[in-house]
Amino acid sequence: MNNIKKEDEFILDIKRLGINGEGIGYYNRLAIFVPNAIPGEGHNIKITEVKPNMAFAKSLEIKTKSEYRKEPKCVYYDKCGGCNTMHIDYNKMLDFKRDILVEALNKYSGLNTKSFEIKKTIGLNEFNYRNRSQLPLRVEDDKLKVAMIKENSNIFIPIDECIIQNKLLNELNNSICKLIEKNKISIYSYKEKKGIIRYITIRVNKNNEALVDLVCYQYEDLKNLAEEIMKLKGVKGVYQSLNTVFTQGASIVGGDLIHLAGDKYIIETLGNIKYMLYPDTFFQLNTLVAEEMMKTVLKSLKLSFKERVLDAYSGVGAIGLYIAHNAKEVIGIENNKSSVLAANENAKLNNIKNAKFLQGNAEELLPKMIKDGETFDAVVVDPPRTGLNDKFIKALLDSNVKRIIYVSCNPSTLAKNLSVLKEKYNVNSITPFDMFPNTALVESVCCLSLK
Repeated sequence: MNNIKKEDEFILDIKRLGINGEGIGYYNRLAIFVPNAIPGEGHNIKITEVKPNMAFAKSLEIKTKSEYRKEPKCVYYDKCGGCNTMHIDYNKMLDFKRDILVEALNKYSGLNTKSFEIKKTIGLNEFNYRNRSQLPLRVEDDKLKVAMIKENSNIFIPIDECIIQNKLLNELNNSICKLIEKNKISIYSYKEKKGIIRYITIRVNKNNEALVDLVCYQYEDLKNLAEEIMKLKGVKGVYQSLNTVFTQGASIVGGDLIHLAGDKYIIETLGNIKYMLYPDTFFQLNTLVAEEMMKTVLKSLKLSFKERVLDAYSGVGAIGLYIAHNAKEVIGIENNKSSVLAANENAKLNNIKNAKFLQGNAEELLPKMIKDGETFDAVVVDPPRTGLNDKFIKALLDSNVKRIIYVSCNPSTLAKNLSVLKEKYNVNSITPFDMFPNTALVESVCCLSLK
């Protein structure tokens, strides 16, 4: 029985890394979560919260330091919380990410993780990898800056640079702030509940071409500002959008997009496939790793130009279009209307005529397709963090499709889904990817085949 209580202090050995990057140790089998702790370390800790099946603590002193501990490069690391593993050697963190995946599989899937290959984590770029920023504005020392929001708080941390963002994003954020000040345009004040601009959002492609959206609380004619922004390095187009929503988790690019200047979109490429990117387009934030992940998906499908492939949760057609040249036909399902329009637009852009994308819930459309006698040789799924729901999994099991490629952004929901899919499918391999370096997030590609 555990009798620890808040404010207790003792030395704890850290055994593994949690899904949020915290170290985890055990006291009489009770898991204790300690931020900024690394497996293999011993920490003198103070308990900050006790729950029935877990506890939380802060480290007072590192008694035994890991050889993989390093000094974080970011000057805002202790204040911001956007990154949570920058204190760990990058190559070792790739190992830890694989361990996080294995831990989830052992806990939730019921699979023998030694019966199939779990490959080493693929990571390519520790810093400057994010191709999009969407940051609020704050004044610090009479100077306008973009800001990060401290984890689990409403505290804004003004910054001059975010080292995990593309360098052009940092340059443009600083330059646009200067132009906003020069043009005497107000920024939104949460305290006074008034002001014009709330966020600057920018996305860049591999060619360092940028698309800017000025997210406003209330409408103001910003065409003159847009023309000045167009003169900045790399900027190809400028938009304005309205957002009066303050609900946590709500989309930042809100309301109707108003095109102010320049091009309406920029083009990104994965392999030989081009994708139109608008301010509100969902696209992977780490382009180089996304490209490696696409290669793994295509290789795992083992296509021979004869297969009919279903691409579920298809978004703007990123995967479906990438694999289309190796398949007979690709059918995409996506619930978001604008994403479906973008996917079909991208198919035309690439002159791909054997791929089409349908709007609807995958868990509703797939059972209907199966009932109507449609068949597929392979299915690719790329669901949200909540994973596949029971209805969709049942339809997959009923389909007897030969091959399933499951692209996952959450090891726990992947493992839970595999615990059901294993009734009819063998897990052949799982490849983890470091899509978000300096965080504990793990993406993976899981290959399953019909028994």
